[in-house]
Amino acid sequence: MKTRDEAHADLDRWIDTDCVGNLTVFRAPHSDKVDSVIEQTVKAREMDTQTRAAFENFMSKFPSVTKGEFYRDVNGKPDRVKLVRSFDD
Repeated sequence: MKTRDEAHADLDRWIDTDCVGNLTVFRAPHSDKVDSVIEQTVKAREMDTQTRAAFENFMSKFPSVTKGEFYRDVNGKPDRVKLVRSFDD
């Protein structure tokens, strides 16, 4: 958890980067400290060649998917993907 000053410093750092997405700051009830998470958007054209090829290959396996979220296990290894698509597909 971070102090107010640390959270403000994080906001300044985030604004000064080229990160595209959302910065969410949150706190628990009655807490003086906060935490933050970044939801970052990375376009395929911004990826290196190898990463872009792997991404395009993965997406080609799920042609009706419009959105996905990736998760790691407690050891930091890739664990699962939540995929969003129309129920009609």
